[in-house]
Amino acid sequence: MRLTSIGSAALLSAAVLSLAAPAAAAGDDGGAPPSGFTVSPRSVAPGGTVTLGATGCRAPGVTVSSGVFGPVTLHHGHPATVVVDPGAQAGKRYDVTFACAGRRSSAPLLVSGTPDKRIRAVLSGSLTDLDTTELVAGGVLIAAALGGVLHLRRRTAHGAS
Repeated sequence: MRLTSIGSAALLSAAVLSLAAPAAAAGDDGGAPPSGFTVSPRSVAPGGTVTLGATGCRAPGVTVSSGVFGPVTLHHGHPATVVVDPGAQAGKRYDVTFACAGRRSSAPLLVSGTPDKRIRAVLSGSLTDLDTTELVAGGVLIAAALGGVLHLRRRTAHGAS
């Protein structure tokens, strides 16, 4: 019975976190990007990577451009990853412009300063580019793994096979 309670609590926590993640992401600087066009993450260090998406356009290709990366074409709604110019000015907000079937729209991209070098050395850059969604997904996976381990240990302790 306790395992059921633990599992329910883990699922409830995951649901609350997944519902809170979009609200937390919406609080980023620059406001929400236009409907159907995405820039993720919306704040990146010079030389970092950004994923671009366009789901609301019916045209076969969407052209995306900015002052911190060259023009990119998104084909049939598939996202693309671009590298931000390592020489981009930290602390500056750049517009990412989407052109779809004659319609133009833009979303903000903030180039943030580089993280503390001591932290970068410890993390080796592995955690510096994670956004809220990735952190929540990782937490859910860890909770599921721990729940599975507890379930297997309990079955073994009670002699079940």
